[in-house]
Amino acid sequence: MRWEPDSVDAEIVGYITENGPTTLSELARALGMAKSALWRRVRRLAEAGILEARRVGGTLIISAGEPRGPPPLVRLGILRASEYPYILGLARRLRDLFHSVKVLVYDEARRLAIDLAAGRIHLAMAPLVSLLLAHRLSGGAVHVVGGGSGGGAVIAWNRDGGTGHATTMASSMELCAELHGLPGPRRYASSGEELLALLARGRVGAAALWEPYASRAARAGFEVEDCGLPVCCLLGAHRSLEPLYPKIAAAMEESVSEARRGEWDPQAYSSLTGIPAVEAEETARRYTLLEEPPISEVERAWDSISRAAVPPRSLGDLMPLHA
Repeated sequence: MRWEPDSVDAEIVGYITENGPTTLSELARALGMAKSALWRRVRRLAEAGILEARRVGGTLIISAGEPRGPPPLVRLGILRASEYPYILGLARRLRDLFHSVKVLVYDEARRLAIDLAAGRIHLAMAPLVSLLLAHRLSGGAVHVVGGGSGGGAVIAWNRDGGTGHATTMASSMELCAELHGLPGPRRYASSGEELLALLARGRVGAAALWEPYASRAARAGFEVEDCGLPVCCLLGAHRSLEPLYPKIAAAMEESVSEARRGEWDPQAYSSLTGIPAVEAEETARRYTLLEEPPISEVERAWDSISRAAVPPRSLGDLMPLHA
């Protein structure tokens, strides 16, 4: 019978991908596995080119290998947001192309972009601004291959709050702040929860928020203003999957069409993202679902998108003693 990697193999490869080369003993301790059983799996993964096992001074070192062909174990990153009702359908369809697909949930677009650029994940539903950053960081190894979502972003105002505004770095929220010229200083947060907390505690006068945090701000009594973003997150891919770009794009298009017909499971989505099912279902309606990237909209907004990736105010942040 032909061997195929399973979810345990995916966990082994995921640990090596995230933590770098390690010894067999360290890997066994980290995963809670017997060394003999672990070694059998590592050996099969090494034979497939997924991992590399070599002895250095008598110690067996396990590291990432160079798989022959597309990786069988694919990691798909998304943000903790309401805008991906199609994501479980996409993961299901991707399993026709790859044996194992693991969906990882991030709280910050910048971190998602960095992991995609480094090849720690293979696919990402990420803001276009973040994908631009990943493309540059990776030396051109990240590409937009499918559609995604638009809208769903607001500026929430605390008129009794402090000065300046809060956003996340290199994201659609930073694009929103740039487009609306929000007054400084700008504070960066690492999650939607942190943005909402800064606003609620009066640390800033405004915050750029996505769903479901935008609706939570409105329910808390804050004034909200639509950002007017026609495109937010699109499907980005690492070059290691390039031979399968057309099939991945087709899977994305089918998954978005399915979600637009209302054929998705809010409870399963809640289990994945931690967003309550009722809230996920309600706030997902505030997004426009896109089967393909809206090229004309992207072209019209390109100056603002590139400015949000590296805002002019970044010079003062980079050189605070000389600004």
